[in-house]
Amino acid sequence: MHRSLMRTGTALTKRTAPRPSSGVRHFRKSAPTKYTENKELTGLAGIVEADNHALSVKLQHLTSVGLMGAVPLAFVLSPSPLVFPVDLILGVILPVHAHIGMNNVISDYVPKNVRTLARLGWLGATSLMFLGLLRVNLEGPGITEVVKTVWRESPNKKKLEA
Repeated sequence: MHRSLMRTGTALTKRTAPRPSSGVRHFRKSAPTKYTENKELTGLAGIVEADNHALSVKLQHLTSVGLMGAVPLAFVLSPSPLVFPVDLILGVILPVHAHIGMNNVISDYVPKNVRTLARLGWLGATSLMFLGLLRVNLEGPGITEVVKTVWRESPNKKKLEA
């Protein structure tokens, strides 16, 4: 039936229900992104805003997997000299993992007007963490032995009992 006949009322005026849409908006890949809030950053800006870097999600997941493998390996190899490379790996993975993770927290919970200051402060804390772990690995007993001392019985306790 032609539309003009339906408008005039000479034919059936009951219209059929419109077909439901598929629910997909079909955005083009070439759509401009200059107005989006979360652009992926690269370079030095990507280090400060590590949660929004182009590779940060992949790096966060890789450091998680690296920690799952390196921590048990470090404790198994602990009394031997083979633990030194594992301690060095832990000394790099731990600060990177903490830096990206804490930047996610800063993005979610810190107000925008102090977010950059919080990110720069956390970058400084991450740098100090890296340098401290490096110093423990190179000049001290290593990360694994330092952590193991928490569970060892104090030698002073044995002297006091005797």
